[in-house]
Amino acid sequence: MAPTFNDGDWLLVWYSSRMQIRVGQLVVLRRPLDSRAEAASLFIKRIAGITGAFITVHGDNKDASTDSRQWGDIPREEIIGRVIGRYHRGKVSE
Repeated sequence: MAPTFNDGDWLLVWYSSRMQIRVGQLVVLRRPLDSRAEAASLFIKRIAGITGAFITVHGDNKDASTDSRQWGDIPREEIIGRVIGRYHRGKVSE
């Protein structure tokens, strides 16, 4: 999600199945790796559109992001949290 978030940033995420979402918000998604996988990957994306039970999500770096432009719209159930804050840790020099 660069340039919005960078390596080392800590995020405060509200996890709830009942949260309200709207276009422009940053959310955490749990996407299956593929149709046969039991494991899933977590992604941070911005909501670009909401159509019924489906959500369009985009990364902030469109040239380097994997998002709804490749996946298509995602089911609402894949959104597991909403980003509500960030703590930017400064670089530690050694």
